[in-house]
Amino acid sequence: MLHRLLTVGAILGCALTATGQSAFVNWESPHVNPITLTPDGARVLAVNTADNRLEVFAVRGATLVHEHSIPVGLDPVSVRARTATEAWVVNHVSDSVSVVDLATMNVRRTILTGDEPTDVVFAGDPERAFVSISQLNQVAVYDPADLAAAPIVKAIKGEDPRALATDGERVYVAIFESGNNTTILDQFEVSDAVNPYPGDPNPPPNAGAGFEPPIAAGLPVAPEVGLIVRKDDTGAWIDDNGGDWSPAVPWDLLDHDLAVIDAATLDVSYVTGTMNLNMNLAVAPTGDVLVVGTEAFNEIRFEPNLQGRFGTVMAAGVPAGGAIPTMLVDLNPHLDYTVPTIPQTERDLSLGDPRGVAWRGDGSAAYVTGMGSNNLLVLSPALDRIGLVEVGEGPTGVAVNDAAELLYVLDKFEGAISVVDADGLTEIDRVPFYDPTPAAIKNGRPHLYDTHRTSGLGHLSCASCHIDGRMDQVAWDLGDPSGSVQAFDQVCNFGLGGCEDWHPMKGPMTTQTLVGIIGTEPLHWRGDRNALADFNGAFESLMGDDTQLTGGEMNQFKAFVATLTYPPNPYRNLDGSLPTELFTGGDPANGETLYTQIAFDQGALRCSDCHALPTGTNGELTSALLLQESQSFKIPQLRNMHEKTGFDRTSLTNHRGFGFVHDGSTSSLFDFLQADVFTFASGPAGDQQRRDIEAFLFAFATDTHAGIGAQVTVDGTDAEAIARRDALLAVADGGDVGLVAKGLYLGLERGFAYLGAGLFESDREGEIFATVTLDVFAAPGAEMTYTIVPLGSETRIGLDRDEDGFFDRDEIDACTDPADPASFPGGGPTECDCPADIDGSGDVGFTDLLQVLSVWGVCGGCPEDLDGSGDVGFTDLLQVLSQWGPCS
Repeated sequence: MLHRLLTVGAILGCALTATGQSAFVNWESPHVNPITLTPDGARVLAVNTADNRLEVFAVRGATLVHEHSIPVGLDPVSVRARTATEAWVVNHVSDSVSVVDLATMNVRRTILTGDEPTDVVFAGDPERAFVSISQLNQVAVYDPADLAAAPIVKAIKGEDPRALATDGERVYVAIFESGNNTTILDQFEVSDAVNPYPGDPNPPPNAGAGFEPPIAAGLPVAPEVGLIVRKDDTGAWIDDNGGDWSPAVPWDLLDHDLAVIDAATLDVSYVTGTMNLNMNLAVAPTGDVLVVGTEAFNEIRFEPNLQGRFGTVMAAGVPAGGAIPTMLVDLNPHLDYTVPTIPQTERDLSLGDPRGVAWRGDGSAAYVTGMGSNNLLVLSPALDRIGLVEVGEGPTGVAVNDAAELLYVLDKFEGAISVVDADGLTEIDRVPFYDPTPAAIKNGRPHLYDTHRTSGLGHLSCASCHIDGRMDQVAWDLGDPSGSVQAFDQVCNFGLGGCEDWHPMKGPMTTQTLVGIIGTEPLHWRGDRNALADFNGAFESLMGDDTQLTGGEMNQFKAFVATLTYPPNPYRNLDGSLPTELFTGGDPANGETLYTQIAFDQGALRCSDCHALPTGTNGELTSALLLQESQSFKIPQLRNMHEKTGFDRTSLTNHRGFGFVHDGSTSSLFDFLQADVFTFASGPAGDQQRRDIEAFLFAFATDTHAGIGAQVTVDGTDAEAIARRDALLAVADGGDVGLVAKGLYLGLERGFAYLGAGLFESDREGEIFATVTLDVFAAPGAEMTYTIVPLGSETRIGLDRDEDGFFDRDEIDACTDPADPASFPGGGPTECDCPADIDGSGDVGFTDLLQVLSVWGVCGGCPEDLDGSGDVGFTDLLQVLSQWGPCS
């Protein structure tokens, strides 16, 4: 068998060496609502993002017993149970929702949603399903009784709608990147007569008429820079020194934090005034809404003034039907923020990076998970702290079992569920599930996320701004007037020189993503960091920690960051090609031609000469003189341009306050291409060229083929599903992606990996099936789901889940565990040798006996039904007693 697998691996991986792809791709997709309890309280459902599965656990007293792992789409991030037998799983990278039949333990339908869906809830009468589609700023509304019907799509006036909650009559949508009423003035506006300070200084003072910290003696004159301002309660735009810049800001921001959808009429209203990043929300039994997230103080200038205190962890209470919060609470009341560093014992009381939230059924308590602080915070209805529980690593979601007075916390980074006593507020069990995440990711993640280990007050981390390794969509001025000039040591103007030394007062710069930065050095907007290790000092100077990372820890951090991968670009065709038209009115295909062949930069350089493919950067700098800027800048990468939209300096309804270029002061790429250095054609012809290049940049290829994640479920009754499956086969035949099929075949859960030419290798040794054979046996109740996966991952995802060299079905046939690399045929005792070891402890004892007695009666499919009769009775009890003692 092992020899057979190695042979198949050679077939499947023939292009692997050339592409450099691996069996595991890390998109670092964020959990939203990753764990839930079925309405009958019998099961806990949890997404296994790393393994592309839904994990099903039976509730057995004070613990959980694993029942099943159901393959779904790529990177599931949320799950909701519509009934006791139906769950909807939201797949972030697959752009789909898997409708799971919990009776057959199989996906019965795949709903295609649009780019990066995040959550789903059910509301209204008749019941409808509401799905948030984060990158399209939409909520799609489906009829669960007619999944073939097109959804009703509601536009959301805000960036990145993610988490959902409902009281049955209203659906509340947390707008993740809502902003905090800050925006940017460019350097020319700051130097203009609207400057409220005498003499129009640039940079303006931040402490009365001077600077704090004071400017270092002998420091050269600082470059002219932009300025961040925040809108106050009166509507005035104020800087961190109280200066009023309102005349310079003709635009405005919506600052929508929550969208509220009437489940009957589908009318949309909004809530404002919560926080910068609205991470999750839950509806109390009273109908009031609890929102958790973080606030940023990016209008405060200079790193020393922000040290350890650049943000807070917040909760907002919004009354039912209200438009503004009536409670706004710091979830770390033990912090007074007067110092950047406190003792570790006090830091360990902090909550960081809140992700999950849920209410107790009687409304007496709410629970908030701290993904960065590895704890669970308990709040009173008045949002006061009443408890704190340490749980596993990376808790992202919490489900409440009121009947059993238990809480279930999903520990994403650990691959486990913490079971917490809701009354005693102690963790009483931790139930692991299979997690294929490579060690490089597990070892490096804490350096990005862990707030207790990396910050002076215990509530912040690098991920407070680099959210999930990405960006918070605002700008920060992290200069230091008391700093010193750094000698320039990079390549400037193709080696011709002309770039100045780096001044410590650098001005506002938008947060950059960490995705894909390894290999594109030097780093940062100014290229003033040779490598990731050069940011080590920020753990002390910005985070307020006592120490920097050790050399070994920094190597772990770098290895983890190197795994971060851009998801597919949503504007490319399924086969990875460019479309001929985009929503901007541009032609991306023609834009690529213009980008790579025409010298628009002063008639001498093509776009691609500086913004080299495939990343968009050549790693060099362009001088301030050539840029017509006050500073020289690195040529930046271009793989996430489509995520920076939402700002328009002429609009009163902006979704965000920052746009393109280093400080976010440019509204659009089209506006950027209006610069004098570019020599486009005159009039409408030139504008069309700009639109075409803009469209190409929005459709810029990422590290992930555009087709990856694409799915379809085939049940033998839908011709459109067969046509889409054939389209997926055609993409896979191109050789740039893999393709797997997972589902029920002749009553058994099976997996298949595409070999090409219409043939699939199965998860049982020696079996190769034609596509038509799989189609013959696909039927309602025996569905097969096809998914395009990264090239090189099809064996792990389709055939050998634990990568131990033995196919999954062969392991099941041999009674070994396909989700345990240490369990394989011929490797020792198997599950068939000891089926009564229900709890997997290695022996049959009282726990197994109690589990049988606790579910006595009808219990089809549960692990205690040892004889497979459909109920738990005396035969099952006798099996436990006959196998009593250690398994051998």
